[in-house]
Amino acid sequence: MSYVTADAMIRKFGERELIQLTDNEEPYQYVINYEKLDAALEEANSEIDSFLVGRYPLPLQVIPPFLVSIGCHLARYHLCNVIVENDPIAIRYGISIKRLKDISKSETGLGGSPAGESAPTESSSNNVTLVVGRRDFGGRGW
Repeated sequence: MSYVTADAMIRKFGERELIQLTDNEEPYQYVINYEKLDAALEEANSEIDSFLVGRYPLPLQVIPPFLVSIGCHLARYHLCNVIVENDPIAIRYGISIKRLKDISKSETGLGGSPAGESAPTESSSNNVTLVVGRRDFGGRGW
């Protein structure tokens, strides 16, 4: 399953940045090195799958745009040879991983998918969860 593609990367970051990230060894060709880009895309796509597989049946029928954006940030990070902690690329990667973790823990849904096409995977225990919260009825005045 491809969440992020070379075209999505070009639209998000521009051809110039992808040339800088992929054409970084001599002899410089001043074009996107698709071999390097494809390796980063494959890594990003498999990383996304690893977070979704426990919650959604794969492949997804509809890929939400925010998942493509997450994939772009993951692939961009994987293209970097040297990166420092406070680098914006590292920060966006961290945010993207957090979002994927939230999806895998059912704290965030994929949304935007037509009903029935990307439903959460049912658990075998089918437990009911009760949440203690505000009491609208009973008690004072009722």
